[in-house]
Amino acid sequence: MTSIVSSLTPNQISGLSVAAIQALTTTDISALNTSQVAALKATQVNALNSTDLNQLAATQVAALSSSVMSALLIAQIQAFTTTQVTQFTSTQVGVLTTGEIGALTATELQALSTTQANALTATQIGGLTTTVLNSLSTTQVGALSTTQVQGLTTTQLNNLNTTNLDAVNVARLTGTQAAGLTTTNITNLTTTQVAAFTATGVSALSVGQVNSLTTTEIAAFTAATAGALTSAQIAGLTTTHFAALSSTTALPALSTAAIGGLTVAEINALTTTQGNSFIAAQIEAMSIDQVSALVTLIG
Repeated sequence: MTSIVSSLTPNQISGLSVAAIQALTTTDISALNTSQVAALKATQVNALNSTDLNQLAATQVAALSSSVMSALLIAQIQAFTTTQVTQFTSTQVGVLTTGEIGALTATELQALSTTQANALTATQIGGLTTTVLNSLSTTQVGALSTTQVQGLTTTQLNNLNTTNLDAVNVARLTGTQAAGLTTTNITNLTTTQVAAFTATGVSALSVGQVNSLTTTEIAAFTAATAGALTSAQIAGLTTTHFAALSSTTALPALSTAAIGGLTVAEINALTTTQGNSFIAAQIEAMSIDQVSALVTLIG
């Protein structure tokens, strides 16, 4: 038997009282077309129980208005199936509260497409708990936009598990975020991530953070990464760390200002190949003590 609800106009649907909404059967709910679903108000949808919500088809879920989505009760969010969650539109995802996002299961979060995950605003990202963030897949974390990554707080970044931390595009971090990373997390970065640091990110690192990098990570410094090192960072590097800089990319890229922080001990720790990698502008910027050490090194 056809539900009478299917004959109602969107305006009539919108005008139904909460009592009338609660009186609808699961058959009635299933019979609603997308225009009717879109007409539902938050107070009406809030009156639906879990069974009612489970009756919504993919097209019906996608038709729920932004005002309805942002007002859903936690219990209602939890009532959605993974299949229904994957039908959320980007607009719907973008209006969910952090509480609603937190109510999604790890399975549901990981089922979100890259498009859906990218719809999260910086404010939403910044309000997510560590548990929720670590429920995201590495693919989702790696696909976060610059705006989203920069919405993460230092606490959130430092509480990411190693797997998700290694998926973060560090090129999108602000200087403040880079400076806030713990030495443990700095050590846990991949060589690809270290090489991707922007000049702003590298120059914001403390001497302690730079020295917490492994020699393998130091060896991964690109010309751009090394070129952003400050004189204070160079002066503070251990001889082991400094000697790990590549003679083909990093050492020739050090700025003349950074050369000013170079210690004699660091020069002495280099190989002759590394010593010969300094370019004319760098040598001209060296002090007499630095030049003397370099000449002694390369003979």
